[in-house]
Amino acid sequence: MANATAGFGLRPVRRSDGAAWTGAPVRALIASGVATAQYIGDPVLALGAGNTSEIAHIGGSWPPGALPTVTIAVAGATNKIYGVIVGFDAVHRDSTIYREASTDRVALIAPAWDPNIVFQVRDDASGVIGTALVGANANLVAGAGGSTVTGRSTWMLDATTPTNDATYQCTILRAANILDNDATLASAVWEVQINLPQPY
Repeated sequence: MANATAGFGLRPVRRSDGAAWTGAPVRALIASGVATAQYIGDPVLALGAGNTSEIAHIGGSWPPGALPTVTIAVAGATNKIYGVIVGFDAVHRDSTIYREASTDRVALIAPAWDPNIVFQVRDDASGVIGTALVGANANLVAGAGGSTVTGRSTWMLDATTPTNDATYQCTILRAANILDNDATLASAVWEVQINLPQPY
């Protein structure tokens, strides 16, 4: 049976040392100057500066300069990744699903600089990765937005790129051990680690 085809970005699922990922994220600001919306599963890049305004959230606020600022990452070789969005601080009842364009929001980030976090990501069906390419590196493919209903990203793994290239963004560990995931077909889900983490 063919694999499902819908992308969901990257999602942290476990640690490579055998422990479960605890779901303990770091917080970062996506400032209003970022004119595109962000979704759960989007990879991000740190901009090297703190925020300059007080960011409100339910229960309080983050003072100026208290959080690093991030923006959407860039797909392709040599482009580093600070982390992956796993949620958002709530600012109103429906605000945890995705971050609206051009708004100040605090994102919850699974940090790519933690070398033990393993992510799942679906390949984009531009080729068949297959089991022979387990252990190879591959780049990501930027999504075309995401779902405002589910909050899911549409980033995927570029199935045409797996090779032993140290400048590629992810390392393929194995096919994900999930129901109806066929590693011999296109659109498989893979477990990966970030090969080009951006230091904290």
